[in-house]
Amino acid sequence: MSGRGRGGGGRGAYFKNRYGGGGRGRGRGSSGPGDSGASSQEGQTSTSNRSVKDWRQLQGDLESIDRSQYGAYKQLLGTYQHTQPAFSLSIDYVQGDPYASPSRVRAIMPWQETGLPDDYLGSDARKIAVGDFVTRVAAEFIRTKHLDENLGHSNGGWSGPKGGAFNLNACGQEVLPRTSAVISENGTIELRFTTTLPAAGRTILGQQAWQILGVNLVQLVQKSLLHANLDQKKLQQHVLSVERQRDLRDQLQSHGLIAFVANGSVLPRASGASSKPMADAVPFQSPEESQITLRLAGGSTVQGMGIPKGITLLTGGGFHGKSTVLEAMELGVYDHIPGDGREMVVTDPTAVKIRAEDGRSVTKTDISPFISNLPGGKNTKAFSTDDASGSTSMASSIQEALEAGCTTLLIDEDSSATNLLVRDQRMQALIKKEPITPLISKARALHTQHGVSTIIVVGGLGDWLTVADNVIAMDSYVPHNITANAKEVVVQYPSAVNQDNEYGSLPKRKFRVDMSGFKSPFAQRKTFINLRPQERDPVSNPAEAESGIDLSALDQVVEVGQARMIATLLQKIAEQTGTSSLDLSALLKALDASVGIDTCLPAALGDGELVAVRRFELVAALSRLRGLLVDG
Repeated sequence: MSGRGRGGGGRGAYFKNRYGGGGRGRGRGSSGPGDSGASSQEGQTSTSNRSVKDWRQLQGDLESIDRSQYGAYKQLLGTYQHTQPAFSLSIDYVQGDPYASPSRVRAIMPWQETGLPDDYLGSDARKIAVGDFVTRVAAEFIRTKHLDENLGHSNGGWSGPKGGAFNLNACGQEVLPRTSAVISENGTIELRFTTTLPAAGRTILGQQAWQILGVNLVQLVQKSLLHANLDQKKLQQHVLSVERQRDLRDQLQSHGLIAFVANGSVLPRASGASSKPMADAVPFQSPEESQITLRLAGGSTVQGMGIPKGITLLTGGGFHGKSTVLEAMELGVYDHIPGDGREMVVTDPTAVKIRAEDGRSVTKTDISPFISNLPGGKNTKAFSTDDASGSTSMASSIQEALEAGCTTLLIDEDSSATNLLVRDQRMQALIKKEPITPLISKARALHTQHGVSTIIVVGGLGDWLTVADNVIAMDSYVPHNITANAKEVVVQYPSAVNQDNEYGSLPKRKFRVDMSGFKSPFAQRKTFINLRPQERDPVSNPAEAESGIDLSALDQVVEVGQARMIATLLQKIAEQTGTSSLDLSALLKALDASVGIDTCLPAALGDGELVAVRRFELVAALSRLRGLLVDG
């Protein structure tokens, strides 16, 4: 298998500019997580055979290796017991070099020592919310105390002091299962983070290391794990907000809905670079014709706009908010923090955003419902390419989402291949041999035969009014239900829209991933997973494309921790399918404990930088892996 992107000077330069990085072998210093010499699980194994040491011995150990060569830090591997508050410091992995992947540590506190109410253990939703809240508190403490900053100054040179920074998985606006704070079945809560152990050149700075591990870390634990030191009201609101969002999302099916946007929601974001709510934005107010009332546990009610199953158009003039509504819905599969503005925007949990993606890799995906009779007789029931066009990439993404169980498609005209969305009457008359059957001809059959709904943003594709069940027009961020008006327009300006009675076949593939010859996949950013060969090419072309998987078209990947989770799962898939391929259901069953956003992530995932993903994003990434082996 080759995970390498397309090479060549011109194409490589294009990919380099698009994805960042500096060609092969660059991006994360000298090594990634797979290069460190020990996996998280290996690090835990190395500590499990060691006795628990007194906290005073940590100070003694650091004094004994002060000014020694850096490798002596390995003596810290093991567990140290702190009292008042009572917790264990588990040093799972120690980096071998100041510039290597940072050391991994865990602060483990018995639940009863935290003082946190036992009610928070009552469900996965509550435990996920608590873990998310604790992570945010710890991250804020690290930032405000500047514990994320390295020692020394940039002009200190190689021999100057370096290292010393804490790092904890950064959170976005979404509340998700995380490995940064894990509530284990054995009655403990773990805070997991990394730190770069300090050195001058390769000489250990023992006193600075004690300040980090023996002083700063204790303060961090006290501020983030002890209930008495937390903002208890804020924590309670955080947990309650998550429960309410899940309650609303669970009601969609019984009300025949695929999305719900509560009145008063703030949908616009501060900027394209910020996911925080826009100040002074127009609060959302449902059209009267679309307004429904949902009842929450406890008896309170929420009113807002319900989007029924079927085909819904979001339309309106440019810059009036139609894409903003769709973006809120695409992230309505996740819970959001209080104050985000989208806490009461919930969507069918299987909804997938689809977009065109020129240049993506496709491996034996059945795109025959949309594309057939290609020149040269190319098989579209098992379509493969290293350089998909807009239409073939979009067709592939739709089919792959359906293969994974998607029941709601989210589409924006602006990010789509127009020829896969619609083909008007004039073009039908002019071009007879067209291999593309557009989605407009399949959307009705897709709903009636497979129960898959579509929400699509359209600004200039009026033919879609012919197939729409529900039409919402945005005017200065205010929605109006214009379904009746749209039907009148269809009668007044009729157009011939072919609608197929049969949708066509769905993919049924078997996957095999071969990672031999590659280091473990890893991600530095949410848009790309790196795959590096075990042996570096002696002649490195800096213009050559990065080797890996491009995730930039997956709009529902919201954090780098999710990209890291996908990378971890890809490695597990390689282990599961090393000798034989597995169909998707068997593959997901084998990964069941680690895939999904509704339950806590298992404590066995030793890395503290992982954030849960849905099966849809995992399958999308797997399908983009160049060199993927597929049967069927």
